Amino acid sequence: MKNTSKIVYGICVIVIFVAFFLPWVNVHSAPLGGITKLIAGKEAGPLYMISAYQVPIMANGPDSRLMISVIKIFKPQITDADKKSWAIWGIPLFAVLMGAIGVLMKENEIKKWVYLAFGIVGCAIFAVAVFKIKTTDLDKMVLQITMGRGLWLTLWGFFVMGLVSFYNFGMKFLKKA
Repeated sequence: MKNTSKIVYGICVIVIFVAFFLPWVNVHSAPLGGITKLIAGKEAGPLYMISAYQVPIMANGPDSRLMISVIKIFKPQITDADKKSWAIWGIPLFAVLMGAIGVLMKENEIKKWVYLAFGIVGCAIFAVAVFKIKTTDLDKMVLQITMGRGLWLTLWGFFVMGLVSFYNFGMKFLKKA
């Protein structure tokens, strides 16, 4: 891997790690009286800015009804959302792992295929998440949701890592041909 690719990988890992603590979802509960309190657990009110770090804490705490309602907007059939929410903490760890393998792995024949795998994974994370966001009705009657910067920075970080990996794969592939 060239130094430029290593720098880009490092920047992407840092961006993903920092974005984990930035707001991913902005939630505003509409003023519908008792319905809002039933679904969200609180009266209509201010904007909630929820980072990925806060998701499992909120899903297992006093704001669990609000957080589980938000999760169910994206995946209505989910069960045990409170327990499964802890998996979100694996996102920055996965980015660090991808970055470390991409930067520290010795140049050999296997690394070419690692680049291909990372390219597919990075771009697939971006594509699947953007598709899900764009096809989900975020303008629910009681909870109004917008995506925050943290989520977009995370997705773009994985996408750029994927593109750099495809580039490195292509360079390795052309070198052998």
